Amino acid sequence: MINVTLTPSLLGRLSLMLCLSLVLSSCGFYLQGQSQRSFPPQLNLYVDDPSLARVVSKDMLQHDVALTVLDSVVGMDTEVPSVQLTGTKKQKAELILDTDGEVLIWRYTLSTNYLFMAGGKPRGPEDAPFKQRSMPLSVSTDVDLSGTNATVNERIEAVNWMLLYQQLGNRVARQLSFE
Repeated sequence: MINVTLTPSLLGRLSLMLCLSLVLSSCGFYLQGQSQRSFPPQLNLYVDDPSLARVVSKDMLQHDVALTVLDSVVGMDTEVPSVQLTGTKKQKAELILDTDGEVLIWRYTLSTNYLFMAGGKPRGPEDAPFKQRSMPLSVSTDVDLSGTNATVNERIEAVNWMLLYQQLGNRVARQLSFE
């Protein structure tokens, strides 16, 4: 038989653990494992922006997807799942100006329209490609030029665009993993 003596410090620790476990379980906090992304084994990809095409292609190849990058959607193989990224736009906007009218904060935004088409023949009119709707995806970042950051140069701008392309590529891969 095991003899355990409950000291005030041990009793306090047990009470604290019990309270924490009750509070965390009642508030909806649950430990969850990492979700595994699932991608189709083969994919057609059409992207109207070469920089975004490079990022998405690299990401898909890392997930062992046999990727065919298309120059046009005309005559593409409809038996293979396809992703179309069209209407890709880069926007740079003045967000906040100082009293002299100088820009303090710029907002860089990169957006595209995402369209996933499952492979196979359409089962009916509702599955026809012209009935499918694209979903807008966008990412943005703000660049602060106030104080010591008062100089913006081409390198800062190029780095921001590069990071936005990577973020948008990650959003595309995440969306594709849900299809």
